[in-house]
Amino acid sequence: MTTNANITIFNAKYDKATRAEVFIPTVIRNVSYWENEATNPNDGVWTDASVYKIRVPFIGSEIDKDYIPEEEFYKGSTEGWSIRKGDLIILNEYDGEEESLSSAAIKAYAEAKKLRLITVTEYANNTIRGSDSVKHWRIGGK
Repeated sequence: MTTNANITIFNAKYDKATRAEVFIPTVIRNVSYWENEATNPNDGVWTDASVYKIRVPFIGSEIDKDYIPEEEFYKGSTEGWSIRKGDLIILNEYDGEEESLSSAAIKAYAEAKKLRLITVTEYANNTIRGSDSVKHWRIGGK
């Protein structure tokens, strides 16, 4: 798989102390990134929108945390990373100091750095079958 980008995925978690949703960043290096312009019907009106496809190779990508399935991650584990609809991705490495951020803080960071901000709309864990060279996580976003 050809890799052409580095990303940061921000996993949403519920913080009991603040009673608010926070996002935990994970930098992932060497992913395959593809962007396409598409038209979508929305309430009978055709609109233009960017569509993003990201593939994170099982072998070859650099991630400093272990992948945890969505169900386990959102039950309370903060040691790894996961993927869920609604998570946020920036198309670059997050270089901030905070270990958890609000969605507004992520949007402000992306705007200040002029980075593309992507919302996860779909994903698939394709690491279960096949050889290690074809295993990957596929993420779709807008």
